[in-house]
Amino acid sequence: MPTLNAQTGIAIKPGPALLVVCLCIAPLLAGVAFAGADLAADSLRLEATPGQLIGEQEAARLGHILDPGEPLSWEVYLPVNDSEDTPGVLVYVSPRAEGKIDPRWKSVMDSHNLIYIAANDSGNKIPTVKRMLMATMAIRALAQNHAFTIERIYVSGFSGGGRVASRLASHYPKVFTGAIYICGVDFWKEKQTPSVDHLLRNRFVFLTGSKDFNRSETSRIYRKYLKAGATQSKLMVIPGMRHQLPDDAELAEALRFLDGAEQ
Repeated sequence: MPTLNAQTGIAIKPGPALLVVCLCIAPLLAGVAFAGADLAADSLRLEATPGQLIGEQEAARLGHILDPGEPLSWEVYLPVNDSEDTPGVLVYVSPRAEGKIDPRWKSVMDSHNLIYIAANDSGNKIPTVKRMLMATMAIRALAQNHAFTIERIYVSGFSGGGRVASRLASHYPKVFTGAIYICGVDFWKEKQTPSVDHLLRNRFVFLTGSKDFNRSETSRIYRKYLKAGATQSKLMVIPGMRHQLPDDAELAEALRFLDGAEQ
């Protein structure tokens, strides 16, 4: 099974209207720092600038989105288990400035053998295209020192972060093989989606609550996905849940669907 590790990376190139991300074999650039002295052993904070991650030339070409020297950071949770399988990755987009994992989700990352990573300073006040770039750079930063399978990279987000996650999933369907949209989602625009056919082969969970003010919109977008041919989609309406993150059992159910273990 293919993996991303210290010999594998992601090249990020600007396109006419969006960023085009492709998986490629290339040496990663040095410069990613691990600042985790105050964190648990299973948690890390990755820090790097765009220039360190993708090279000064590429970073300069993306300077209208991110300053090449801007310090970026990501919160990481490494799964704790006895599995010998290479873990997958869950890239999370938070609506808030902090990317730390919800404590309830740690056991789910453990049982599903997933690395969690989320950018800091990437909340709803940040321009969408910048949040998207920070989310894709998360994979590059993680690959510096951690192996993971490229066949199991999922994206998720809550509220406004869910909307960004839905754009990432539709823009980069060959990178993200599944997505969980939590209380927030947008439908894709075909002119911005490089491969609709590939997108329709992926798996999607639309997670909302019976008391979530975004429930109707989430259900409507779910139906649009089905109508468009994204038949591997699942709608989860949690009884009594408001506009909030799901608990561990609900997240686990969503991940089982992405893994194909549950229909």
